[in-house]
Amino acid sequence: MELHAVKTFYTARDGLVELEDDVLSIVSQVREAFGDKVKICLEPTTGHYVFTENSADGTERLIFTSETLDARCLTRLQAADSTGRGYIDAYDLMEKEQDEYRAQQDEERLDRVREAGERLAWALGDGKHGPGYHQSIRITKDIHA
Repeated sequence: MELHAVKTFYTARDGLVELEDDVLSIVSQVREAFGDKVKICLEPTTGHYVFTENSADGTERLIFTSETLDARCLTRLQAADSTGRGYIDAYDLMEKEQDEYRAQQDEERLDRVREAGERLAWALGDGKHGPGYHQSIRITKDIHA
């Protein structure tokens, strides 16, 4: 059922529908910002609010769904609008956050291993000259097994 920016309206399926003030406010703000390009519907089986886009080629595409209709939905819709100034690509944002998190984890792991790694590198040397110095072992060719 599509929600309109009027307090009370009639549909053949649902009869007389009256919107609460906060729901009406959000629907009105979406209509003001996006006109007929974005439609808000109430899905009858789940009770979720469904935001869809009416594109220029005549297809209707899902933007997102929400269990509640509040100001967060309007903010989310504005952030998802790729033609608006507030557009934030959610995929790029998540990738960047994941890269930062993994870099932090790698640095923490290196901090835990760094001291032990230095001691191991020193021990792998000959003990006199430090890490990286290896004694050569002379093997004669006439070894019989």
